[in-house]
Amino acid sequence: LRAIRFRWVTPPGALPGVGEALRLTLVATALNVFMPAKSGDLIKSYFVATRSDTSAGVALAIIVYERLCDLAALITWCLLGWLVGRPDVAGMPPAFWPLLALLGGVCGVLVSSERVAVWVRAVVAAALPSGRLDKVRDLTSGWPDLLGLLRGRRRWIVSFSLLLWLSHLCQIWLFTLVLAAQIPFTVCASLTAVALMAGQLPLTISGIGTRDVALVVLLSHYMTPETAA
Repeated sequence: LRAIRFRWVTPPGALPGVGEALRLTLVATALNVFMPAKSGDLIKSYFVATRSDTSAGVALAIIVYERLCDLAALITWCLLGWLVGRPDVAGMPPAFWPLLALLGGVCGVLVSSERVAVWVRAVVAAALPSGRLDKVRDLTSGWPDLLGLLRGRRRWIVSFSLLLWLSHLCQIWLFTLVLAAQIPFTVCASLTAVALMAGQLPLTISGIGTRDVALVVLLSHYMTPETAA
């Protein structure tokens, strides 16, 4: 599913087929095992830029676009699960959920609005002086260029991202059934999504540590620490 979405996000002709998208996705996933913050995904940008006429800015924007779609989808399911299941999390500040909704809204705007992308490029161009930072400015121009290339595909990519993460959250909930942990799906989806977002922080390798501790803490009212671990 991730490889299919990767193929959709790339400009037409940048990849020869889904098979190449799958191979690059598997290579990036292998690199993510020992590289922080999923920076192994940059290998996909490198091959797209070197094997096609795609600019470096657009190639880098592809990875950022996928990451923002992931974040928007995770937040969507997290908030839906919270609205239905109302998970019990000790010490969670009440402002966390509105702030999470605000972050999800920002991600949704960034992946869908070409006008906002052009505005962001203008702000970056005004903030960065010309000269040594010209290459950085060229990279930022790839974001509106990518959204212009995607056009009508944007809504399909976002919808597909929702399906992708729903399947992943269902998979994790099935793990709780195997371990005989009594936790509703909506609660599991909401809290697991928070833990997965914590795993995106560039503090550990492949999220190991941050994500695991978050799962143990968030699920403490529904299972023992050993089961959560």
